[in-house]
Amino acid sequence: MSATPAPQQEPITDSPWFWLYLFATTALILLVVFRSKLDIRQAEIERQHQARELATQVWEGSPDVASDDHSVAVSTPENTLIGWNYIYVVLGLLVSVGWIRLWYVRFRKPNQSPPETER
Repeated sequence: MSATPAPQQEPITDSPWFWLYLFATTALILLVVFRSKLDIRQAEIERQHQARELATQVWEGSPDVASDDHSVAVSTPENTLIGWNYIYVVLGLLVSVGWIRLWYVRFRKPNQSPPETER
């Protein structure tokens, strides 16, 4: 009686779904950890843009700009024009798709017997 050896399973690192799951999870964790620094940087970029826009309006003599009253709501780290919600959603979807597909391909138990066909 000879025992048939079980087929060797390829390493998990050969799966592209593993890498999708790993990188999306890492990106999501880094986004959560560095959120305050990213908010500060985003507000700084938006303030620079707002200052350039205001300077352009003043330089061109736009009638929208009141004489010396240039009170424009500037961006703060708590109130930016562009938020992070879409990035959270996309990364969450990538993590979900990566994990579900990795589980389906790698850890799902195959059917023990093939379905019988009628003759």
